[in-house]
Amino acid sequence: MSTLIIEAFYGGSHKQLVDLLQEEIEDCVLYTLPAKKWHWRARTSALYFSQNVPVSDNYRILFASSVLNLTELTALRPDLGKLKKVLYFHENQLVYPVQKCQERDFQYGYNQILSCLVADVVVFNSAFNMESFLTSIGKFMKLIPDHRPKNLESIIRPKCQVLYFPIKFPDVSREHDKDPESFFRSLLRLQEAGLSFHVSVLGETFTEVPAEYLYSTPEQLFKRLQNFCKRPDILRKHLYKGEMARFSWAALRGKFRSLLTTEPREDL
Repeated sequence: MSTLIIEAFYGGSHKQLVDLLQEEIEDCVLYTLPAKKWHWRARTSALYFSQNVPVSDNYRILFASSVLNLTELTALRPDLGKLKKVLYFHENQLVYPVQKCQERDFQYGYNQILSCLVADVVVFNSAFNMESFLTSIGKFMKLIPDHRPKNLESIIRPKCQVLYFPIKFPDVSREHDKDPESFFRSLLRLQEAGLSFHVSVLGETFTEVPAEYLYSTPEQLFKRLQNFCKRPDILRKHLYKGEMARFSWAALRGKFRSLLTTEPREDL
């Protein structure tokens, strides 16, 4: 029995997560759209996937990020609506910063609320992300001029849980000392993973990161990476001083596996 993974914005942390799940969880089937034109992905990807995901009796779980309008997809594909539907929030549109508030942008947050209502499990990458979303629902819905729905937070909250973005650091110890380019690429992969870690715990554990690991500008980062290339022994002998174990894939593997290998619902 397969887990169907749909990612409407296949880039950055979204890509890292579903690639890791497909690699580590048995029987995952992945369908994606490139990480371009985010607003159009949020508006139209449900129709695209409804036409391009083959019908299969093997699917038991549907895992998607909140970019996808899950309500539209399940309406267009009732067969997928019968699955256990897991919605994962990397970020939420109710508190996402915008340069200019426009009435048309209301739809993005509204779609995420609707997706939560039809999902069976709603997963956030941090407690901050979850609480900021749930506690903003009431204020957000007041933007509707009349006939506003009620009690949405109380309906959605029981479905919600926090499951940190998992980090699986590449093993740079195997890189050749005489191949600085290869070693530099490994450092960039480490940095990419680190950025995803910071996004995952924003507002929650950011202050726990030791100051020596922080930088203010891209130039500072470049100088540090350049120094590591010249002296790789610094990185190889260094032991990270912050607490990272709970964010590692080793610590989170079982929780993700449980989330994606649950027995099918009794009403199927």
